[in-house]
Amino acid sequence: MSKISIKINAQLNTILQDENFDNFHVTQLRDAYLANSSVSQDLVQARKYIYRQILRLVKKGLLLKKGTKNSKRVVYQKSELFYKTNFICQSTTEDKVNRAKAVTVGTNTAVQQLEKRLKESEVDLLTSIGESEEYMRLYQSFPEMKTHLESQYLQARENSSKLLGQIKAIKSVLAHQQK
Repeated sequence: MSKISIKINAQLNTILQDENFDNFHVTQLRDAYLANSSVSQDLVQARKYIYRQILRLVKKGLLLKKGTKNSKRVVYQKSELFYKTNFICQSTTEDKVNRAKAVTVGTNTAVQQLEKRLKESEVDLLTSIGESEEYMRLYQSFPEMKTHLESQYLQARENSSKLLGQIKAIKSVLAHQQK
């Protein structure tokens, strides 16, 4: 007899595959599911979702229902078929929504960091330009210090050029991110 395959939520699969997780109530599975979930969910909605998944597994013969009908004492137990089943994990819509949100949040964070970096680079550029202008004024006031002031002036100009390149690169990346 070949293994049967069934699609199942990845989080539920992780919980149910645990050897110690057997003979459980709906609320126990719901609580474990919520504990593993990165999404905050309504308890009632989560219980309904879990209950639907349990019923599906009971109908397929993977879980056995122990206890009286419509009782809060109903316990679910893994059947022999459960251990012979090939589970195909799939992510839920909520997982997909969360991943999309995470990408958006990550992009927003990146944009914020780039904007902060851009402002810092622009301030550094203005500082460097002011420094090079001051070296020019000092040279005019103190020509005897020409060698020292000239090397400082050239270093400040080189720094300004590097900062201008950084600003262009950051603006280019920001323009791409904001499309």
